[in-house]
Amino acid sequence: MGAGTSLEVACAVALVAALVTASVTDLRRRVVPNACALLAWASGVVAAVAAGPLPGAALRSLAGSAAVLAVMLLAARLSARGGGRAGVGGGDVKLLSAVAAWTGPVGGLATVALSCALGLLGWGAAALLALLRRRRVGRAMPLAPAVALATALVLAARVVALP
Repeated sequence: MGAGTSLEVACAVALVAALVTASVTDLRRRVVPNACALLAWASGVVAAVAAGPLPGAALRSLAGSAAVLAVMLLAARLSARGGGRAGVGGGDVKLLSAVAAWTGPVGGLATVALSCALGLLGWGAAALLALLRRRRVGRAMPLAPAVALATALVLAARVVALP
């Protein structure tokens, strides 16, 4: 195993750790720690640089983060509820932007769409379960688990699509 491969594996391990920690924390406390987003972003940029060639790989990684950040900030702004509170959490915005460092602009936007679809499915299942138990379901939806699953699916699709 070469140095580049070892670095790429270490970056992948860092991404998984960040996504698992973000998911657990979001499920328990409805918070995505900034450290998780930072670790996911930094590991994506380092993995892109290690995969080379420079500067294209690094620019693609940064462009992915910037594109998703712009889309998510717009979504947060447009989804603002009464009292000026956004319908999209800041931690979700940062986490989605961070994983786009791994997937690039197109993969990042696919991750956003898939995360939203998976999150809605999860919320729907929770709402149905709450209805069956005659309980009330909360309006806040932890999105980090959906982001983690969507990221895994998008990255797996990219690997499968490689020649």
